[in-house]
Amino acid sequence: MKLNKYLSYLGLVVTIWVGGLGWVNLDLVAGADQGGSIAGQDVELDYEAALTELQTSFTFQGEPTNPRAVTAMLPWLSDRLPGAIAIDIEGSTADTNQFYADVFVDEAGRATAVWEQFGEERFASYQNIGQLSDGTQVLKVFVNTGGNAVFPYVMLANFGLDAEIAWDGDLRPRLTMRRRDASVVGVGYTDEITISGQALTFTPGLRGETFMTTAMTAMP
Repeated sequence: MKLNKYLSYLGLVVTIWVGGLGWVNLDLVAGADQGGSIAGQDVELDYEAALTELQTSFTFQGEPTNPRAVTAMLPWLSDRLPGAIAIDIEGSTADTNQFYADVFVDEAGRATAVWEQFGEERFASYQNIGQLSDGTQVLKVFVNTGGNAVFPYVMLANFGLDAEIAWDGDLRPRLTMRRRDASVVGVGYTDEITISGQALTFTPGLRGETFMTTAMTAMP
C-alpha cells in the first residue's frame, strides 16, 4: 500500500516537472537579446547583434568561427549519408575541450585551426567566398585528417538563433550554424568558384567539364 502511494507521488512529481519544461519551451526565443546563462556562467551577450556579426563577417565576438567546428559538419567520404549538420557557435569556440585549436587568419582571409590528435598535428581551414542572394554562406573548406592528404569541399551554411533548456534548467539562447550542403570537390581543386544570385559556377566543372553551374532554391 505504501509502495503504491510512493509511486503515485513520484509520478505526480515527474508529470509536474515535464509539464514545466513544456511550458518553458513555449517562450524559448523570447528575450534572446537579453543575454543568458551558459553552462552555469552568466554571460551578457546581445544575441541579435551576434547573429548579425556572424552573418556579415563570419566572426563571433571578433574571432573567426572555429574551423575545426565547421569541419565537424562535413560528411564522411566513407558514408552514403551526412551526419552532423549543425553546431552551437558558443559551444564550439577554440577554447572548448571538444574543439580546442590554435586559430589564425592568413593574408588571403583563410581561417585555419591547428591541433594535435593521436600524436599527429591536424588542421582544418575555410575561406568565405561570399553569399547567395538569400544570405546562405559559401565556403571553401580544407581538411587534413592525418598525413599529407588535404580534402577540399564546398560548403553552404546558414546562421540562426533559437534557444534550448540548459543543464540547470535555465533558458539559454543558442546561436547555430547549420550546414545546408557540402560537396567534396576533389583533392587539389583550387580553381574558380563564382556566385551569381542563387547559383554557383565551378570553372572547370567538378567532373572535367569546362564549367558547371548549380542553382540552389532560395531559403524562405
